Amino acid sequence: MKIRFVLLAALVLSLSGCGKSAIHFMREGGPVTKAPKVEQTAALRKVWRRDLGAGYRNSNFLLTPSIQDGRVYAAEPGGDLLALHAGTGKVAWKRDLGQPLAAGVGVSKDHIVVVTREGEVVALDTEQGEIQWRRRLGTEILARPVLTGPRVLLRSGDGQVIGLDLDSGDVLWRVRRSVPALTVRGLSAPLVIDDVALIGFASGRVSGINIDSGMELWSARIFRARGSNEVNRLVDIDSDPYRIGELLVIAGFQAQVSALSLTTRRIEWDSDHSTLRPLSSVDDTLLLTADDGSVVGLDVRSGAQLWQMSALRGRGVSGPYGLAETGLAVVGDYKGLLYLINTQSGKLVGRKKGSGGAVLGIFSAQTSNQFITLSENGALTAWSVAD
Repeated sequence: MKIRFVLLAALVLSLSGCGKSAIHFMREGGPVTKAPKVEQTAALRKVWRRDLGAGYRNSNFLLTPSIQDGRVYAAEPGGDLLALHAGTGKVAWKRDLGQPLAAGVGVSKDHIVVVTREGEVVALDTEQGEIQWRRRLGTEILARPVLTGPRVLLRSGDGQVIGLDLDSGDVLWRVRRSVPALTVRGLSAPLVIDDVALIGFASGRVSGINIDSGMELWSARIFRARGSNEVNRLVDIDSDPYRIGELLVIAGFQAQVSALSLTTRRIEWDSDHSTLRPLSSVDDTLLLTADDGSVVGLDVRSGAQLWQMSALRGRGVSGPYGLAETGLAVVGDYKGLLYLINTQSGKLVGRKKGSGGAVLGIFSAQTSNQFITLSENGALTAWSVAD
């Protein structure tokens, strides 16, 4: 059997042999295709760029930035945390935490939370970056902290979901789940709806956990492990749960994409696509990058495939980011190229050289026609669709 190493930023298979290149790009097995020629009918404009540090050549942790109230909060693996003005990229403040960081940046109106590689949680204020508290948990945190109301929600590599008090850092509750013998190294961040944290586990289950008490309110098996060995039985849910209306869309590695009704908690539809990458949507089209590198558009209501764009297979394509106002989506590849996709037809309509090295992630910006990319060389860049 040929094992495909899906090398996803911060989602690295816990298998030997991945090597130093594990975080650099999302390379599927097979030959690298040439960058396709694109008939340009849409264009991208660079708004600003900020170099955060040495980048990700020697790091297996993707530090996801967050945006709040006109500021982008970003971190780099060596321990620097920055607040940037979302419109210009200018630095509002910078704080050296003195320790390598993991996971990503969690933010609320008044608080920022990050986690060190040693499992210490650090909370700072958003205005000046002053440290408010530290809490050592003694376990490795792999998912971006989620701040919701008075709580900080964390997920650890040993199967724990941990609820902290946002003001004090006190541990309020822990939920423990068994972890399969072999998993994908990475975890999806909780999605909170009406004080319930929706969490996907490596077992293929999704649970609803009350954020105040840590009580599990419900649990549903979405994917079932199959196969004769541990590799074939991987069904990790490492793409963040994605809400569209009253549907919760769940993607599993070597499994499917499934839509769960938030009302009945029944599966409304399944689609035979596997992915670890983030999901997105534009109008009624769900967007995903499958494990083979193709970008796919699905009908949100039925799960039917609307189109499949395969021109970027083998180029380590990121998860798509939907630009609802324009009807376009953007993806990036391991050479740093950005591509615009028409979400109605699935056709490539634009291409632009990025800011250096593989595009590790694409994130929201302050307006609906803008987005932010994080590159392998540590560059954080804001883009907009040109008029």
